[in-house]
This record gives sequence, C-alpha cells and structure tokens, in this order.
Amino acid sequence: MAKVNYSAHAQDATTVLYILIKKREDIDLQTFYSYWKNVHGPVSARIPGQYQYWQYHLTHNRDNIWSSVDSIEYTIPKEDQLDGIAELTFLSEGDLQTWINSAAILDSDQQNFVSQAIIYGTNNSNSKTYVDSIENTYPIGNLDVIKFHVMVKKANTITVEQFREYMVDRFAESVVKSDLVIKFRLHLLEEHDNSLPPAPGVSHYEPLEKQYQAAFEIAFKNRTDMKTFLNSEPYTSLVKDQGKYIKQFASFLEEGTYTLVHNGKLTLAGQRTSTVAELITNLGATNQTQDNILNLILGKEQSTLVV
Repeated sequence: MAKVNYSAHAQDATTVLYILIKKREDIDLQTFYSYWKNVHGPVSARIPGQYQYWQYHLTHNRDNIWSSVDSIEYTIPKEDQLDGIAELTFLSEGDLQTWINSAAILDSDQQNFVSQAIIYGTNNSNSKTYVDSIENTYPIGNLDVIKFHVMVKKANTITVEQFREYMVDRFAESVVKSDLVIKFRLHLLEEHDNSLPPAPGVSHYEPLEKQYQAAFEIAFKNRTDMKTFLNSEPYTSLVKDQGKYIKQFASFLEEGTYTLVHNGKLTLAGQRTSTVAELITNLGATNQTQDNILNLILGKEQSTLVV
C-alpha cells in the first residue's frame, strides 16, 4: 500500500531560517525548554511574516546511529552540542524582510535562556520535505516516533555545489526509496553570516570551520525500523564512497516538536503556550478552542486559530 504523504503543507515556503540554539550554561535543560516554548515562543510567533514556526527540542549528540566510515566524524565535543533548533519558513523574501524589520524585540529576551544562536538560511526552495507520513502536521510535544536532526559538514576536497548535488541526487533519493523512512526533510544551508551583531549576552559568531552545509530530519516508526533501514540496500549502497562527500554527521535525537505558527496562523501553542496547549489537547477540552473563550483571553485580533 502506498505511503500517505503529508509533505505538501511544507512545500510552499521558498525561504527558511534554520537557527541552532545553545542554552545558557547556568540554567538546566528543563528550564531552558520550558522558557523557550512557553515564554519566548508565543512572543516570537506573533512577529509578522512567518508562514511556519517550529521548535525542535533535542538531546545531545552522543552515539552514532550510522554505519561508520573511517573518514567521517560522528560525535562532536561538548562545546559544539546543540539544545534546540528553531525553524521559521517564509513564502517570499518580502515576508522574511517583514519579519526582520520586527524581530529586534526578540534580542533582549534571548539572553534569558540562550548563550548562542547561529542563524543559517536556505533560499530558492532549498529546504524540501521529500516524504512525511506523520499524521500530526502541526505537533505539540513528543511525536511517538524515532526522529533525528542531523547536521552535515561537507568534505574539504569538494565544492559546495558538488556536495549539494550528492545530498540531493544520491543521498536524498536513496533514503526516500525506503518505506521505513516516515519523514525526510533536507536543508541545503547557506553560509552563516558572522557580521550579524550579537544580541545582549548571546553570541551569533561561528568560525567557518565549524559551520554546517546541510541538515536533515529523518524519522522512523521505531528503532527496529531504523536498524532495518540502516542495513538495507538503499542505505548501504550510499556508504561505500560517502567519505568523498561528507566530513561530519552530527545526529541529535528529538525530544519534541512544538508548532507555534502553521500556514501563517498561530496554533494553540502559539496563542496560549505549549504547556497549556498540551493540557487542552490531552484532556479534549475543546471548549477552550472556541471563539468566546479565545476572544475573552486574547482579544478578537489574536483569536484566529489553526485547529
């Protein structure tokens, strides 16, 4: 039976901001997660211009899940670990500029929970969802699947163009042949701009040698499917000469996805915080999504909801 594909909702965006986030060292991980999704997130979601806004809460890169190639690095040092990724999509460069013109309000808040935010961009539709059979198209919390976010550095001996050709024409095409892969989304990243001014207390600087050239999401129903895929022909055929193209695979297991903007509208999490949205959803409290309550809490201008 053909696999259901929910990827269409992600294909309209032409421009993406892909932001790698490290928490402040003096706060614990749960405080970081909670502040990001419940305090910072709803403010960020109200900045105009966004088409979609996701937060990905991650565990640190530890064990390598991939078939090892001697020349590829699979683990990274403590100072390079990530705690989360924010992904914002835009339908046009004009929408991105609208967001940029209003986003300065976020700078003063980042210092409350973030130590570093490295902003990558993709353009010309260089962020693409090849397959997505996860039914929940705007999730709040754990998806009950095995999902990784993988940061990729190209080999030093090839050009960015050669690397992108490999990632699109060989890596992506081979991966999505397998029915065991239930989501695959690839980003071909532009170089991070180190001329960006720092926010108060937050670094935006990343040396060129530490920058990534691609990133992807890959998901499986369970670990058995993941291991079966990694031993399957579509993947093992890639491994033989992978070292010619890839220098580093840094894999981060996802703890949860939080959708705050979907198709240009605030989600329940964007309106009322992710924790409140999870409670409402888990308890089936549909009265909390009705106009009379939303208008009372948020006012009419803020009460349009994705449901």
